[in-house]
Amino acid sequence: MKLLKLLSILLVLLISRTVTAQFHTVGFDFAAHAQSFQLNPGVDYIYQKELGIPLLNNTQIFAGNTGFSLYDLFSSQGSFDQKVYQTVQQLKNTDYLLINFRQDLFSYGYKDDLERLKYFGLYWEFDHFTNIPADLIRLGFEGNASHLFEKYDAKYLASKTELIQTIYYGVNKKASRDLSVGYRFKLYSGIINAQSTGNKGTFYTSEGQHNYYVHHLENIDISAESSGFNEQSTTQDYLNKFLFSGNYGAGIDLGINYRLSDKVHLSASLLDLGFIYYTSDINAYQIKGSYDFEGVAMQFPEDGFIDYWKQVKANFKKEIQRGENKKNYISYRPTSLYTSLKYSLGDLRHQSCENFMNLKSEYNSFVGLTGFAQYRPVKIHLGISAFYEKKWSKYFYSKLNYTIDNYSYSSIGLGLVANLGRLQLYVSADNLIGLSDVSKSRKQAVQMGINIVKF
Repeated sequence: MKLLKLLSILLVLLISRTVTAQFHTVGFDFAAHAQSFQLNPGVDYIYQKELGIPLLNNTQIFAGNTGFSLYDLFSSQGSFDQKVYQTVQQLKNTDYLLINFRQDLFSYGYKDDLERLKYFGLYWEFDHFTNIPADLIRLGFEGNASHLFEKYDAKYLASKTELIQTIYYGVNKKASRDLSVGYRFKLYSGIINAQSTGNKGTFYTSEGQHNYYVHHLENIDISAESSGFNEQSTTQDYLNKFLFSGNYGAGIDLGINYRLSDKVHLSASLLDLGFIYYTSDINAYQIKGSYDFEGVAMQFPEDGFIDYWKQVKANFKKEIQRGENKKNYISYRPTSLYTSLKYSLGDLRHQSCENFMNLKSEYNSFVGLTGFAQYRPVKIHLGISAFYEKKWSKYFYSKLNYTIDNYSYSSIGLGLVANLGRLQLYVSADNLIGLSDVSKSRKQAVQMGINIVKF
């Protein structure tokens, strides 16, 4: 009962908050999918063996923008300038753009004599995140005359782009009759990285004494790092980075599946708790300091000429320190937390009874809730999804999700698994309604794969 209360509190909190990030609504705890251990290493795994067909076993594509859609800018209503202005007005400082692509090269897993699932694999992942500093954008459009004393926080200047290669090894086992646990170790290789996160400081304008306005930069501390970019690098050099990038890191995934009763299951997982240490082709930049600028006091000397612009630059350089270095740095992975509560519908059905000790029983329909949280620059993103899962036969499964998030309040996702002999086909898509008019959609997500499985 304590576990149920804790989960209920968590789900209420998730519903009451804004939800974001690339939340794999369909795939989590969908045990029929041969790659279900990717989102939960502790899933109650139903297959004896799985082999992912190279380059086809797991492909994921996600693109989302919480601030606006293409229709907002390119609809036939009004002029383009008007639509841009209206779009800028509706932006929030926490809006962002997110693009994620993952391609698994291969995976293989099998259950040993102790019924422990052991598996390993390799995948590539591209991830781009940009926070949209809405206040600064509006400042650029409207100027500062109507925004006196409004402070603009540099923490909203956040962006991160990363291409990585990951090798993993995991184990999933039954700890008891009611509990399945799993862990997965990961070795990361960073191919390219560019990031500017954790920025601090404020900018604002006030009324001046010697001029109309005074512009203030207070405690500015803005930095940017990159790795893997070199003007002299050739295409072959970049390809070689997939083998020996010089940027390495480690991480771990953890997961559980616990049966609270015959009909109620609790699942949870913590993914990508790790980092990458970048040492190759480093470029790092930083600006730091405080500066007040009230304009230029004009002087009229009898002889000579005063270079006012040179004076301004000299004063600015004195107060605002700028630096460039080649120091190594650490980039943390976007850690994710999933939790799910699943309830079985209907009566218990027997799948096989070859002998009394090997009796396998199961339900064919489930409903539940899945919660999600992910660490990203600026804030932690949260999500909530309700689902209905159905096993139609040993060869066909489906899962329907309804997700409320910052992109949409009516996002419907669908996942299908078909076992054709030992060949498994899997496809899922989120925001099916958005497919009717992609220009109005703020997010789209697709996942597909082909695996060889053995029950």
